[in-house]
Amino acid sequence: MEQSPKAIVKVLVVDDEERFRKTTVRMLNEKGLMADEAADGAAALEKLAEGDFDVVLLDIKMPGLSGEETFQRIHENCFDVETVFLSGHVSLNRAVDLIQHGAFDYLLKPASFQDIVKKINQAYDQKMLRNDKIGIHDLLNNPE
Repeated sequence: MEQSPKAIVKVLVVDDEERFRKTTVRMLNEKGLMADEAADGAAALEKLAEGDFDVVLLDIKMPGLSGEETFQRIHENCFDVETVFLSGHVSLNRAVDLIQHGAFDYLLKPASFQDIVKKINQAYDQKMLRNDKIGIHDLLNNPE
């Protein structure tokens, strides 16, 4: 039996720290993922409206539109993405609250590149599982 090729995971890295953002995007692309970047929440929302992303790696503390405000707008606009938060100083209670409101997970900075890739892949798998469930539900409720 022939295996179908694995889809390329499309990631949007949103962080105001330019060096971290650019390095992460470069390394993700070298790893075989398709990564793009945004320096702030407003730019991220524009890219999400224009493109087709699977996972958003989102810094919590950014000038202008914060990560949490950006996350809220992602949900308001019904973008079909999973969100992984990054933060250097998030409390456990805050992290749990973000997850309860729809975030896939969070990572504390500095996170290892291996941990970032692992979390992105887990988030992608979650998105695919959710979309499969929606597709099955639609088939059951709307047979042709």
